[in-house]
Amino acid sequence: MSEDSPKQEKRQILPQDYYDSRQVMALLKLSKQKYYELVEREEDPLPMRMYGWSARGALAERGELMAWFKRNTRLARDSKKSRKT
Repeated sequence: MSEDSPKQEKRQILPQDYYDSRQVMALLKLSKQKYYELVEREEDPLPMRMYGWSARGALAERGELMAWFKRNTRLARDSKKSRKT
């Protein structure tokens, strides 16, 4: 039996045009609860798209996801500056 269990392995997410919800959670290091909070919030929700007839299978387009990420984060160096003041 291997020392590394499947839960301990980190899957590498390769760059692609669309990401499913699991890939988005892994890329952004989000818990399932935080993922749903961000998808359902009123102002600037996480940009997950799905077909109108489906309740499953949400996808995020890479460009929209990157734009959302930039709007909702700050540079690490800016975070350090705000701690000093």
